[in-house]
Amino acid sequence: MDFFQHQAKAKSRTVLLVFLYCLGLLGLTIAIGFVALMFCAATEAEPDQVIVFTLFCVGGVLLLVIGGSLFKTAQLSYGGGIAIAEALGGRKVSPSSTDPADRRLHNVVEEMALAAGIPIPTLYIMDDEHSINAFAAGFSPNAAVIGVNRGTVELLTRDELQGVIAHEFSHILNGDMRMNLRLIGILFGLQILVIVGYYAIRLVRYIPVSSNRNNKEGNGGAAIVLALLIGGIALMIIGYIGTFFSALIQAAISRQREFLADASAVQFTRNPDGIAGALKKIGCPNVGSNLSSARAAEASHLFFGNTSGFFSLGGLLATHPDLSLRIKRIDPHFDGQFPQRVEIASEDVSKSFAGKAKSAEFLSTTSSKQSIMERIGELNKNNLVVAGALLRALPKSVVDSLHNALTAHAVFFALLLDPDEAIRNKQFSQIQSAGSDFLLKETLRLYPQIHALPEEEKIPLAQQVSASLRAMTVQQYKKFVETVDLLIAANNKMDLFEYTIKAVLLRDLDIHFGLAKQLRVRYTALSAVHRPIAVVISFLAYSGHDNREETEGAFSAAMKELGFSDAILPPGETTSVLFDQSLRMLAETSPALKKQIFAAFMTCVWFDGKIVPKEAGLIRAIAAMLAIPMPVLS
Repeated sequence: MDFFQHQAKAKSRTVLLVFLYCLGLLGLTIAIGFVALMFCAATEAEPDQVIVFTLFCVGGVLLLVIGGSLFKTAQLSYGGGIAIAEALGGRKVSPSSTDPADRRLHNVVEEMALAAGIPIPTLYIMDDEHSINAFAAGFSPNAAVIGVNRGTVELLTRDELQGVIAHEFSHILNGDMRMNLRLIGILFGLQILVIVGYYAIRLVRYIPVSSNRNNKEGNGGAAIVLALLIGGIALMIIGYIGTFFSALIQAAISRQREFLADASAVQFTRNPDGIAGALKKIGCPNVGSNLSSARAAEASHLFFGNTSGFFSLGGLLATHPDLSLRIKRIDPHFDGQFPQRVEIASEDVSKSFAGKAKSAEFLSTTSSKQSIMERIGELNKNNLVVAGALLRALPKSVVDSLHNALTAHAVFFALLLDPDEAIRNKQFSQIQSAGSDFLLKETLRLYPQIHALPEEEKIPLAQQVSASLRAMTVQQYKKFVETVDLLIAANNKMDLFEYTIKAVLLRDLDIHFGLAKQLRVRYTALSAVHRPIAVVISFLAYSGHDNREETEGAFSAAMKELGFSDAILPPGETTSVLFDQSLRMLAETSPALKKQIFAAFMTCVWFDGKIVPKEAGLIRAIAAMLAIPMPVLS
């Protein structure tokens, strides 16, 4: 199953989620209706009163549950994975941190993100959690968050940590994250009766009650206390029906996904001992994977391992498969014995993944259309080796500058400097007026090293900048974007390389800073995006082919693949502005449609049997704009 099929299947699981949610609502309706009828029978209410009271109770409960689900879903829509990480007590990891735990996590994730073809996820460490666990959350691969317990980075070797992170990357690429966030919203609604009942009982202590029978105010307080106690207990009892269904939904949605993520981690790293070793350490009596956070239960389906040891009805309500079973699927020779003690890992886990690759390209000029399509969203060891080689090939001073928000500005500015000295001097003035003498000095220092890099290494360098730039405020980011636009406009045009690195970086940062909305599906038919497709394919045809015959042939072949027979658009109708607008529309197509469209783009590019470097960069930019993870290809 490829990346696009995984995305479509993840979307289709919404049907199962809605069905189980409706079952939970039905269970709550029956329970509250039964309680209401019993109350009416005890008070000998009239039939009309029974109907009104029962409908009032059922309607009130359903309104509370559905309202709770909608409220939580809206809250998560705004905060995404960051809201989850911070609610669990996570501390954001700065790329410039010198803390050994922070560095080992960042280095492993940075390398893996480059290999998978996605921006570096925002990282969090739960410092108060000393067990081994991790999670991935977010609405898309371009806005992912990875959080890990302190024990994960302290107790695991590099191979084991890499196995756990690869497991989480599988969830990112397989489309599990969006579903998991929706699930938290739905579960909150089903559990809200227990929450309301709990706080109703707690409220009792604040109500004054008098023992004097003549004190009407005190007697009124006693009545309120009694009502709160009875109501609170009733709500909690009924609410546990919703809690049962929420646990059932968590189990139904997440368990099989864990097996798939384990298998994907082995495929990615080609090292079953890594993830198996992490799972075995979880089985150590003094380690485990439990979380102490009060918010862990509602997010338990997000995690690498079980977050609590609660009774699960023989596994019916377990959010994760049995630990021994998971290990045996990876290591058939596992004897069921877990380590009795786990020491803090002493090896240097900040080193890059060992590999023989001498250099790396983001998109090989010898890769075929089929091989490129097959590797989209793919996790494999070869991509990881090439990513490690690419990172090692970057000058150390440049790499060091990536990990600080201010010097990361300078790295990106240096990428945009023009080879022409007169234009470059104009750009230097713009940098100085936008920042400071320090920023200009850093840009001047980095320019010779960055200018000397092959073009295919500059694109991943631009991607690496994003993790540090997320530390900016919204106002700082807006100023940064203004400066980028000025640097690009300095030569009165935007070439393909400039558009590529701007698209690779700023699309994701716009979403991160709330200046652009999360991608959503708006188009499910090719006819709805016919014009944008024609614009992009025309742009690709003009960019990659030198003569009229090849240009028109490439356009026709790509359009024919989609069932269209248009003539190529005139150059005046394929400007970079229209190209960008068209890509933003195509980014909101369904996964199945996006696969067809991107395959047609590759047909256009591959028409002459090769991919020249500027085409490779353009494909990289298109993939970034469409939120398609384009891995490092050797």
